[in-house]
Amino acid sequence: MDEYCSAIRKMEHTVMFPSLLRGVYMEQRDDTSTGDFGNKDLYEYYSQLKSIKLTLEGRLLPLNESKHQITSREEATENGEEADLEGLLYHHFRGLYRVLTHLTRKANALTKKYNEIIGQINQE
Repeated sequence: MDEYCSAIRKMEHTVMFPSLLRGVYMEQRDDTSTGDFGNKDLYEYYSQLKSIKLTLEGRLLPLNESKHQITSREEATENGEEADLEGLLYHHFRGLYRVLTHLTRKANALTKKYNEIIGQINQE
């Protein structure tokens, strides 16, 4: 998680003019860090990555996620199910780690692309 937050802080310090990212799309490469930006422009990803960081730092769950967890717990209690809590913790932790690693790569790729854009503007 520290790596992700560090990559986002670096991205925030580097990207001084986020509006330059509007309408800019990442070229498709074989590199896994840039291959899955989809059809969103880099400004949308910049905003999304910052929002996720704020959520992580504030320890806040999105409203729909917290409702889902409450409902799941109530259903498990009603059905008399006992969950392997330690197993569930490790399962979700591994998933979170994979997602954060993926998002860290995206933040680093976005920062690199922004530096390329600034370099092209400075050369003109």
